[in-house]
Amino acid sequence: MVNALLDLDAPEIKDLVYTKTNIGGWFFDAYLRMTHTSRLIITEHPIQVGAAAADHSYMQPQELTIEVGMSNVAKSYVPGQFSGGYSRAVEAHKVLKSLQALRVPIQVHTRLGLYQNMLIEVLSSPDDYQSLNGLRCTVTFKEIQVAQTATVKISARPQVTDNSNRGIPEPSEPNQSILSQMGLKALGQTFLGGN
Repeated sequence: MVNALLDLDAPEIKDLVYTKTNIGGWFFDAYLRMTHTSRLIITEHPIQVGAAAADHSYMQPQELTIEVGMSNVAKSYVPGQFSGGYSRAVEAHKVLKSLQALRVPIQVHTRLGLYQNMLIEVLSSPDDYQSLNGLRCTVTFKEIQVAQTATVKISARPQVTDNSNRGIPEPSEPNQSILSQMGLKALGQTFLGGN
């Protein structure tokens, strides 16, 4: 089974872990196919005339699909990995199932890049006469996006209370026309035909 989490600083792993394709520090015999998926969502909103307007975009979690191969006759890159059972292929499948069941984000190193915070979403392992002495397993990973939070200090005092001093309200004069201000209000009423 999985030895909980691997010590990535162990001498037998340290030189390999950042230079060779691995899944959480586990080195499989073969990586038959990898599919790297990076998706940007572009939001669209209808407008009155014409096509929809795009005003925002955001990244979806990274997805990675790896098809791994294991043989019962090969030796492990790291001594002791996939041992303890009667078959290296079966032990490798147990390791993958254990990593999935732990639900602990792992890092996956590939030729095209390092993926952080990945969880195993799907394991698919056909078992037929061709895989009797080995393992062919498709592992689908999905990134867990980690939110960052900030702490903002606010006052414990309420903003307004019943006994707050709000000042003394004073009446104000309404806005007056220019004719009123000049004392010509009566002249304007006569000219306009008013009283």
